[in-house]
Amino acid sequence: MARDPELPGRLLTTERDALIPLLRSRPDGGAGPVIAGAGHVREVFGEPGAYEGAGLPDAPALLARATRERGHLPLHADLDDLDEPTRPGDTAGDRTPARYIGDAATLVRLYSGRPVEGRPYELSGAEAKELNIFG
Repeated sequence: MARDPELPGRLLTTERDALIPLLRSRPDGGAGPVIAGAGHVREVFGEPGAYEGAGLPDAPALLARATRERGHLPLHADLDDLDEPTRPGDTAGDRTPARYIGDAATLVRLYSGRPVEGRPYELSGAEAKELNIFG
């Protein structure tokens, strides 16, 4: 996959454009000084579609690059939403890639340590907690 230098900025702009109106719509003026992804905030506020916003199509490629650069465990992800598999994590070949089958929003939830209860997915060769890039 060719590196898209515009991808991080595009995803950030998309998330910002979803987050600011959501915060402004809150009766208390928002959540104060917030630095978070729009998916996280939608989840906290109980809004539908958390992690399923307009930035979702760009998220798997950015996730793959970020986890590869950090040497995270390798994963072969067959995403219901994409035609081609995504391969986050270290590609050095020191560990057999774990396998994920499910949608992109659930994969983002797994990598960000968010709850996935009730969401259909399959993960083999790794435990969900191993995917969490924040923990």
